[in-house]
Amino acid sequence: MTEKRLLELTGDAEQNSTFDLPCREVLARGQKDIVVLGPFTEIEDEVAAVHQGYWD
Repeated sequence: MTEKRLLELTGDAEQNSTFDLPCREVLARGQKDIVVLGPFTEIEDEVAAVHQGYWD
């Protein structure tokens, strides 16, 4: 799921210091080439479901 979608779920929860920076940008500054696959919109609801109620 995207960081923006995760932020929608977590809101301002103190446990999650979410920020708006795609993982591709973070990994691009590393020493190794890492290929990021996704986000996979067809399973986003399933992935988001595990967060429901946790961040309240």
